[in-house]
Amino acid sequence: MTRSRWGTRAGCVAALVAAALLPAVTQAPPAAAVGEVLQVTPEISSVQIGATVTLTAHLFTPLSRTPFPALIATTVNFHFESGPLGGAADRSCEVMVAETKCTLDVTSPSPGTTFVRSWIDGSTADAGEGRLAAADDPSSSQADCLNANEGESDPAICRSSDTPATPGTASEPDQTDVVRISWSNYGLDVVPDNLVRARGETAGLTATAYNLSGQPAANVPVNFEYFDSSVSDPGGGNTPMSPDLRCTTGAAGTCTVTFAQAADGVDLLCAWTAATPPTMVGKATDTGTCAGETLVDLSANDGVPSPIDDAVDVVRVLWGNANPVITTPTTGPGSTPPQGSGYWLVASDGGIFAFGDAVFRGSTGAIKLNQPVVGMSATPTRKGYFLVASDGGIFAFGDAVFRGSTGAIKLNQPIVAMAATPNGGGYFLVARDGGIFAFGNAVFRGSTGAIKLAQPIVGMTVTPSGNGYFLVAADGGVFAFGDAVFRGSTGAIKLAKPIVGIAATPTGNGYHLVASDGGIFAFGDAVFRGSTGAIKLNQPIVGMSRSSSGLGYRLVASDGGVFAFGDAVFRGSTGAIRLNKPMVGMNGF
Repeated sequence: MTRSRWGTRAGCVAALVAAALLPAVTQAPPAAAVGEVLQVTPEISSVQIGATVTLTAHLFTPLSRTPFPALIATTVNFHFESGPLGGAADRSCEVMVAETKCTLDVTSPSPGTTFVRSWIDGSTADAGEGRLAAADDPSSSQADCLNANEGESDPAICRSSDTPATPGTASEPDQTDVVRISWSNYGLDVVPDNLVRARGETAGLTATAYNLSGQPAANVPVNFEYFDSSVSDPGGGNTPMSPDLRCTTGAAGTCTVTFAQAADGVDLLCAWTAATPPTMVGKATDTGTCAGETLVDLSANDGVPSPIDDAVDVVRVLWGNANPVITTPTTGPGSTPPQGSGYWLVASDGGIFAFGDAVFRGSTGAIKLNQPVVGMSATPTRKGYFLVASDGGIFAFGDAVFRGSTGAIKLNQPIVAMAATPNGGGYFLVARDGGIFAFGNAVFRGSTGAIKLAQPIVGMTVTPSGNGYFLVAADGGVFAFGDAVFRGSTGAIKLAKPIVGIAATPTGNGYHLVASDGGIFAFGDAVFRGSTGAIKLNQPIVGMSRSSSGLGYRLVASDGGVFAFGDAVFRGSTGAIRLNKPMVGMNGF
């Protein structure tokens, strides 16, 4: 303050004391403590974008920390630093005579964090002050330093000027204060993540907006933009500044957009709730990203965004005869998953042998193949299956639908295994070097293709969500991608025989490995149910599959001998049959 202003205030103090509006003191306070100091509340605010934060500037005495009635009309200035309001014009509020505080409303349409520096007009703003008080109470005796429990990354670096006030010093509290405001987006989740529709049908995408408490939020605008090369928006480009579709959430926090398509193709869409359009990169026909997010996000598509203010989601619709509707069995209310027990065995010539409730749907046993079959995967309905050859050629039978292959691609290493997605709308192929090829609604999550492996990859299995997968090498080394979680391996163990396969548990929180001698290794929530490790086999084990419950598993040898453990039921084998070609794998339930 200027000397003349302090002189005016001193006279006003005497008048107010005489009028009993200020407490009398027995002795004059130190010069540095004369007048008022400033505390602004709330110190820390976390709100939704568009919400208003009311900042209250309190004047109080530096020693007794009691409210200080303004002696003259007192202006408090506010300067916005960083974040969505960084660079905005300074604002102010005025504490009227005999009042102790004034307020200022602040809002932002964009997410981010802004620090607000406040000071009493006429004083010099402390440009170095950057700490936040440990309490919102202006009368608190705590230092103006945020403690570790409230988020301070390094409490030890608090400056000396931030220590509690003492008579005769210029330390905190002073005439400057800093507070922090964070605005967050409404979180967003759109379902379904992958939708298959025949040409001419209508696709419906339902968006749910969430507030910071994780509750559905009403009246939230949701925007949708097609990625470049989407069949419903040919040549439209990635232009989120002019969204292709919009809806606003209702009382339940949801809204739905619908559209139809008469042609074959793919629609990939980005959806968002933020006022600022996200950055979109890529095309519908490849792995397009929106604000860095891909088709399958970190929320594992569980219906709730993670973090809760994740304002972006990416979804896909497959159209046409090349992508017909696939009936996806579920275990939710009112649904009945397929029952029974059975399995298929597949030979290297693609010959199929069905046992129990497994039904023969066709084979390549009578076809001259370019390369031998190396694996198979059944659809979730159990009414079809895929076979894969070492060149990545795919053969689909029953309700299995061809989605693409690497049959015409020159591979660095041969394909060794495959796994269908949980709804049968796509599949992964894995090569000997761990290279991954994703087709249909399968989404690439990473590979070991660029890693020098100690032993080659021999198998793979997909997580229950379809958002991740495990690869296993011949030494039992396990590699987890997407939402697959590493639970252990035999990579550091000297094995009697090499690993030949892997099967995940129903939860995806564990897996079994099987060696060519039938030795079983269980990790995570997988439970050991028995093995052939101590049995002299006629032929080596080449594959395994678990029972539907996950409480058992079966092993198959190259002669088609089947060994069942736990609640897996033996339904027959080819152990006594002379085969044209050896068995290479199995799939069962």
